Amino acid sequence: MNPRIEKLREELDQAIHRRDALNEKIDRLQKKITELENTDIIGIVREKGLSVEQLMEMMEILKKNPAAPVPKRFNKTEENDEE
Repeated sequence: MNPRIEKLREELDQAIHRRDALNEKIDRLQKKITELENTDIIGIVREKGLSVEQLMEMMEILKKNPAAPVPKRFNKTEENDEE
């Protein structure tokens, strides 16, 4: 067999191995980013004191009109805390 073919096959195998390792790393990094984003979102929701229903309602409002101002009932204030 032609020695150049064997050398190219070895090089191909190495490149495939590197590609697979990079794909695994990409998947891990994407999962970590998603986890951190989710943690941030949960923190914001808790900081605002929103219930699940209020969050869903707010998302529907913003889905219909992304530029819509956030209704005052969703802003956490000392008055809202006392109610």
